[in-house]
Amino acid sequence: MNESPIKVSVIVPVYNAENYLEQCLESILRQTYKNFELIIVDDGSTDRSGDICEKYIKQFRHGKLLHKKNKGLISARIDGLYKSVGRYISFIDADDWVDREFLEFLATNMETKQADIVITGCIKEEEKLSEKIGNLCGNGIYERADLVEQIFPKALYFQGFFEFGILPYMCNKMFKKEKLLECYDGIDTDIYDGEDVAVVFPYLLHADRAVICDEAMYHYRIHNTSMTAGKKPDYYANVAKLYLHLYGKFLKSAFSDVFLNQLDQFMRMMVWNGNPKGFIEADKSVFPFEHVPKGASIVLYAAGNVGRRYYAQIRKTGYCHLTAWVDQNWRMEELQQMGVESPDVINERKFDYVVIAVEKQEIAVQVRSDLIHRGIEKTKIILSQKLL
Repeated sequence: MNESPIKVSVIVPVYNAENYLEQCLESILRQTYKNFELIIVDDGSTDRSGDICEKYIKQFRHGKLLHKKNKGLISARIDGLYKSVGRYISFIDADDWVDREFLEFLATNMETKQADIVITGCIKEEEKLSEKIGNLCGNGIYERADLVEQIFPKALYFQGFFEFGILPYMCNKMFKKEKLLECYDGIDTDIYDGEDVAVVFPYLLHADRAVICDEAMYHYRIHNTSMTAGKKPDYYANVAKLYLHLYGKFLKSAFSDVFLNQLDQFMRMMVWNGNPKGFIEADKSVFPFEHVPKGASIVLYAAGNVGRRYYAQIRKTGYCHLTAWVDQNWRMEELQQMGVESPDVINERKFDYVVIAVEKQEIAVQVRSDLIHRGIEKTKIILSQKLL
């Protein structure tokens, strides 16, 4: 009996993901869709990731494992792409996981709707919080004319700061291999922040039909040891490389005016990431960015006006990992609906800092005293910006 040709290639770049990799690979192993190959690219891991890859690759009927020197995420994805034989490509990051129907849903939509790309939502996973997020551009099947009129003008910059019309992630989508190769052609592999954006939006320019849907089957883990967490000393050099890449791609297209305007807004966001405080009005409550390292795990204490502003800034920017949001009045129905918990959970959670989001000094000082009484080190307690 002849086997059907492999239709889907799943590429998993791996770098020091030993704490999460097994969950990722188990979720791929359990897929209801079977006509796929798995390509694992071990990008020079120095932990147990390589051994885990060796263990799991044997369990896949069609599996390939590539060990290589560390050259970054873009390079790893490209290497996996050139090893692939499938017509359709799916990327899954080593610290994330997917639902059982993930590949079947994407592949079915690609084939039955003859799409060049299928775009879904995803679920952001923190230690105690899950948040489903979707594309702000409406769901539907978009032909080329629809993409030009309805999607292109709002894809990279929807309406406000940090708002994408199309989610900028590679992993909640399925692509066609030949179109991906065009997008990766000439890319600067040193780009390490914004590397998904460098491919997703140029790819849209190559699409004649796109499917956008509400379904969210990809679980995107937020933590401070991910491949892209933290700011490196050459962050602004990275931003410049990303800008030049996107500028070149957009300039060559027939829609350069539409995308270059959005690119300006996007680059403001990237520069903001390097100096968050400088881009928020001084008369508003500003999260103490300079006292909390990017990617740190925090407990946010208080859910009044200041706390809600801090929460909005954290969620919108993804600057740090929110372990818990607590308030003395946590039993209030409104706070319950917002996911606010009792301060008693603080000692049960892992965190780097507790950020007190209280404007009045006497209250903040009292909260800090209570936290110290709970056994929390004073150096881990951060007050509202105005009280520092």
